[in-house]
Amino acid sequence: MHGTHPGAVRLVAGREISERIGSRALRITTAVMTLLVIAGVLIPSLVGGPAAPTRIGLLGARAQALAPALRMTARAAKVKLAVANVASEPSARAQLHRGSLDVVLSVTAHAARAEVEQSLSSTERALLGATVDAAHQQQVFAQAGVPRAVVRAAQTPPRLAALALSPPPAHEAARDVTAIAASLLLYLTLVIYGGALATGVAQEKTSRTAEVLLASVRPRQLLAGKIIGIGACGFAQLAIVVSAGLATNALAHSAEIPSTIWSLLPASLLWFVLGYGLYSFAYATAGAIVARQEEVQFATVPLSFPLLASYLLSYAAVGSPHATWLKVCSFLPPFAPSLMPARIALGTIAWWEVALGALVTLAAVYGMVRLATRVYSSAVMHSGPRLSWRAALALREPPHG
Repeated sequence: MHGTHPGAVRLVAGREISERIGSRALRITTAVMTLLVIAGVLIPSLVGGPAAPTRIGLLGARAQALAPALRMTARAAKVKLAVANVASEPSARAQLHRGSLDVVLSVTAHAARAEVEQSLSSTERALLGATVDAAHQQQVFAQAGVPRAVVRAAQTPPRLAALALSPPPAHEAARDVTAIAASLLLYLTLVIYGGALATGVAQEKTSRTAEVLLASVRPRQLLAGKIIGIGACGFAQLAIVVSAGLATNALAHSAEIPSTIWSLLPASLLWFVLGYGLYSFAYATAGAIVARQEEVQFATVPLSFPLLASYLLSYAAVGSPHATWLKVCSFLPPFAPSLMPARIALGTIAWWEVALGALVTLAAVYGMVRLATRVYSSAVMHSGPRLSWRAALALREPPHG
């Protein structure tokens, strides 16, 4: 029964998957994470809807004659505007009080007046001022006998072309949000499933279930099966949450999707696998060195620091996407699972960097597997008080017949 046939690993993994799927905790966390992602996609579209146009009432013949010029100026300034004629001053003020008008404009031969309920915004002031000034200039030039074509040419400024030497990347805001979201999602998933793995190992150890299981399978088979089973559930949960977010955004058109999303999706799943492979064995070891389940949280604290640091560094990555320190940190295995997807979302990484980072992290995973398997094999059968990390590393793997 102590053979190394992969069937033993599949049995343990299947047992873990069955237990997780049947648990309320998995269903609840999946539902909560999915609802949070859907809410995060829908709320901006509901709150930040299209801006309402500025409603301007024109009082008197002189003001009403400016309607075409107001609309033309608003189009040039890309300002939404609604213009309506107002019959009398009492009616204009009544509409201002009701909120059906934002501004009432009246014009005389030598003056213009903009009446508002509370205050006139700088945009409204500039729009009305430019229109009134242009109308006044036309009147003065016409009285001076200047041809209308000359006046029109003088009031049509040359088009100003803007040339950016270092233009920001396309969809920059969407890329920034996507980078933070990808890093946050990976951080939460790794913390949740790493903690679940440590708790599961501690439960089996403290309840003596591990001793029963180890009578049929090797410690490394039991550990590999648990990690694969729990990881498969985490992978499925991550896929469900991401798919729900993309589907909701496709229906609501809430946020602009950057072009990097199609390379980010498979990359996020890849880095979840690598990150989970790196941290899962460490979390399993943390669960194996405790003497009571209450000690799991304390034992896993050292593992949560690099995960939290990598998530926080993703905010710095958005502010300094080309910084040298960011490139260096993204190759360090403890930080790579969060920083690499963030750099992919920002579009500031070459394909060879992704490949090299994956190879470096894969090498770290291999080393962690060798180390954690040895410690787990000894610590899971250890009785007595909680082992320190140093004492756990000093344990020698027992021989297996």
